[in-house]
Amino acid sequence: MENKKSSVTMRVGVLMGGISSEHEISLLSGEGVVRALSKTEYEPVPIIIHRNFHWEFPEKRLLRTEEALTELKRLDIQVIFIALHGPFGEDGRIQGLLDWLHIPYTGSNCPACALAMNKICAKAVAKMAGIRVAPHIIFRQDTWIWDRSDSVFCVENELGFPVVVKPCSQGSSVGITIVKDAETFLVGVEQALEWDHEVLVEKFIKGREVTCGVWDCEEGLPPRALPVTEIRPKTSSFFDYTAKYTPGATDEITPAPLEPEQTQKVQEMAVRVHQIIGCSTWSRSDFIIDEQGPVWIEINPIPGLTPTSLYPQEAQCAGISYEQMIEKFVEHAIKKRI
Repeated sequence: MENKKSSVTMRVGVLMGGISSEHEISLLSGEGVVRALSKTEYEPVPIIIHRNFHWEFPEKRLLRTEEALTELKRLDIQVIFIALHGPFGEDGRIQGLLDWLHIPYTGSNCPACALAMNKICAKAVAKMAGIRVAPHIIFRQDTWIWDRSDSVFCVENELGFPVVVKPCSQGSSVGITIVKDAETFLVGVEQALEWDHEVLVEKFIKGREVTCGVWDCEEGLPPRALPVTEIRPKTSSFFDYTAKYTPGATDEITPAPLEPEQTQKVQEMAVRVHQIIGCSTWSRSDFIIDEQGPVWIEINPIPGLTPTSLYPQEAQCAGISYEQMIEKFVEHAIKKRI
């Protein structure tokens, strides 16, 4: 893509880093966004949010949050590209802050992000809309001391082992374990509670792992599904953090070698969940396909944008380059300005 910069350019603040466990991944996403925007008519301004909540602007200036908000105005940042992942980045909190500042931003709004990141609530909404989801049980930190003694019996009778134990509101498979028996179940829940105050215990669905992005940034057009990707981890038992971000650790096949009707079903479910959650611009849903068809697992309102990330691969397969994708997201944010 040719450099189209003019004498007067719009400044785009690229938020990256954040305080979540996905800090390093977010930095990689943000760096990719900055490189892409540098080839467009926009002027990217990289802004790193450190784990201590300090914001780092160009020239290595560290500011507290209240000072950073003033700095956004001083630098005349007219739109924000959110390349943050996980809590305080993908869960609606930064989106709500930007709403108060009347600064447009990429991606879904505050309510949609908050709902999408809460796996328990998102599953409830999807299930009510007729989307097939895995049976599950919920445990909470404040009642775990009482639930602990009966939890194994409850899981064995309602779900059966193995089960998937995951924190409610984390991304990148952080804190997730596949528990094969009662002996390791309690350990799995304790580990998940280190990351969140709510834990989702799902029936393990054996099948093929696939994911499907949704493209929703064309003015006047409905959201559409991107090509489906099949995920085949080579070094892990499932698509965990290592499998996601280690080059060569996973075979990612786009388009997925599925029967046409299976592909269509996954794509329809991805678009449907995107709509009922209230997402905008983009999202990516994960599925397991068993003998009965696709099971929706979760939705990601801000998928990764690293060199190994899935959404850019699917966009590329659909004929959308990385630079075109990033530029389109910014254009869409500007058009849906508050």
